Amino acid sequence: MRRPSFYTLPMREPSRRDFLKLGLGAGAFAFAGCGREPPRRDALAPPASTVTVPGIARDDAPPSTPPLSPTPKPVPPQSRGERLLLPGTPSETILTMEFSGKAGPVLMVLGGVHGNEPGGWLAAEEVASWPPAAGGLIVLPRANRIAVANFVRTTEELGDLNRLYPGSPESPLPMGRLAAEIVAAAREFNVDVVLDLHESWAFYNGRSQNGTAFLGQTVTTGIGPRNPSLGRDIIARVNGNISVERDLLVERDGSAFRSDPTLGAPGPGQSQRGRSSLSLGGHVEGLTPILVEMGQKDQPIARRTELHLQVARAAMELLGIA
Repeated sequence: MRRPSFYTLPMREPSRRDFLKLGLGAGAFAFAGCGREPPRRDALAPPASTVTVPGIARDDAPPSTPPLSPTPKPVPPQSRGERLLLPGTPSETILTMEFSGKAGPVLMVLGGVHGNEPGGWLAAEEVASWPPAAGGLIVLPRANRIAVANFVRTTEELGDLNRLYPGSPESPLPMGRLAAEIVAAAREFNVDVVLDLHESWAFYNGRSQNGTAFLGQTVTTGIGPRNPSLGRDIIARVNGNISVERDLLVERDGSAFRSDPTLGAPGPGQSQRGRSSLSLGGHVEGLTPILVEMGQKDQPIARRTELHLQVARAAMELLGIA
């Protein structure tokens, strides 16, 4: 299948080989019940005229209703394909989709939400080539491809994708419209888990202050049916392969990141700020979001990419789709 041509940008998009050959270190920019009284005992007794005989059903008894079982999710046929998000615009980007043809969870991986966090989008590009053994794998390697091409976090004109969920098709910001398309795809394909791969400047452990620049080596699980177990299991599995204490992943509590029904499409004069990807569980039924951050300071890009790949592999193994 021929890949459609993209909008031509003034500078060539950096590739994985460019970065790994240069061996870049950490020089990227820093940055994100009411009760009631119990019934009386005599009220629970059957009327005096009623006699219950074990094993004999009353003629006037209502027919029993079998318990409802959950409707199984449809299983897409085995296939691999691509879809353009924001097609025909300068921000047009490719979503890859591969389905095994077997029942199982669907994992979505996001990279390149911020253009100066290369470990995330380099890892996502490699993950996009992994065939799932069950369920499905959906990957958006370079979400904000203009920011990736120019190696900047984002721009005011583009908007910050990780502050704009659930987005809106009518948003004046390209990343606000992209957020809406990501949410729509997650609903369409019954995505169970979203892995959002990021980088932060400094490490969370040993931080001198709080803030988005001090989130390195953290895994945060947002609201969803797999919170908190999946995030913790990913951390345990990856840390089992890490021998350097500084590189160990740590858990952050993401239970406070909920969706806000008032943050849909902002009206005139309202802020365009929405929520991060950790709110996706509130916008897509059955979905659990996980935000992964690798520290840039004194951690080479090759190592950051490798750790992101280990997280993605662990997630697939734990979901039973590797």
